[in-house]
Amino acid sequence: MGRGLPMDWLEEYEEKIKRYIKNTSLARAAMVYALIAILGSVACTMFTANLLLIWINVLSERTPSPDKVVFVLNEMRQWCPYLYMAAAILLASRHYTDHRIRAAIGELRLAVGHMAAGDLGFEAAWQSGDEFAPLFHDLTKLRELLKKDKLDQWRMGEEQRRINAAFAHDIRTPLTVMKGYSEFLIKYVPAGKVTEQTLLDKLERISYQGDRLLSFSKTMTTLQTMEQREVHCRQQDAAAIKGRIREIAEGMKKEGIAISFTDRLKGNPVLTIDLEMVLEAVENVLQNALRYAEKKIEITEEYRGQALFVYVKDDGAGFSPKALREADKAYFSENKEEDKAEGHFGIGLSVTKMLCEKHGGELKLFNSIEGGAVTAVSFFAGSGNL
Repeated sequence: MGRGLPMDWLEEYEEKIKRYIKNTSLARAAMVYALIAILGSVACTMFTANLLLIWINVLSERTPSPDKVVFVLNEMRQWCPYLYMAAAILLASRHYTDHRIRAAIGELRLAVGHMAAGDLGFEAAWQSGDEFAPLFHDLTKLRELLKKDKLDQWRMGEEQRRINAAFAHDIRTPLTVMKGYSEFLIKYVPAGKVTEQTLLDKLERISYQGDRLLSFSKTMTTLQTMEQREVHCRQQDAAAIKGRIREIAEGMKKEGIAISFTDRLKGNPVLTIDLEMVLEAVENVLQNALRYAEKKIEITEEYRGQALFVYVKDDGAGFSPKALREADKAYFSENKEEDKAEGHFGIGLSVTKMLCEKHGGELKLFNSIEGGAVTAVSFFAGSGNL
């Protein structure tokens, strides 16, 4: 047991040196490698020089003395420091390059290769505290950003396909109706079998279906332009934001429905937001609440966690389970024909969701425990105090 203690201490000390070299900067690691090389070469030189000196002394005591062998040994004794130093520097440089430079570059090339091949699930890890560590950290952030962008593109593609499918399905009815009325008129008008009133009635219905098609095309244009819309933020104080929200609510107010406000924007913070985008989202949510409210609507503004929140609560029947899942999808409607007859095509909350997400926030739908629906919109906003 006692004989093992010095070796254990030596191994522990060696492990500490390895950890230090691994977690220190490249410059310091190079200095440590150089120091080890120097110490190693000095130790080997001392050992070799002493060994050669012993042989020289032994040979010198012989009669006759082998002068040539002694000469060679003296030459070796003089040159061994330089030879050992060169060998130690070469070995230390090779070890340093392989373990600190080439290993990191190899990991970086491997990670970049996976990213270039579209494999964004590959994680590059560099277990060291040297200058390569921040580079690996930035590479990980880039990978996460590319992964997020790829997922967003996939979701947008899926959403666009779903919207196109819904659009194609919804325009089929107006086109079928218009085709049927047109064929009827083409067949019976020349024969004089259609009265003037019937003709006007058919033309009126064709015109109505044409208006529906125009409305459909406008909603598609709105959704497509929304995807290309950019956020333009400016500093706005809380008073201006509250005032504009109240102006919108007052302008949209319906008879028999009271609108109340709760202000939680404490300290009158200055928020960096795209006010027009925020107001458009709030307007869409308020319009939806006005359709289902019975007597009152409550609007609450709040700022927390560098985000602006606006809650719109109505006292209606609340969201159905299906609406909670799908109301923020384009063309969603539980009373499809009735809504379309009133000019509602189910894109208000879908557009609101896009606006919130473009502004770094989100749209949430839930039912109040007191009854009624609650729609929450949030937007990322920088803050300072007046």
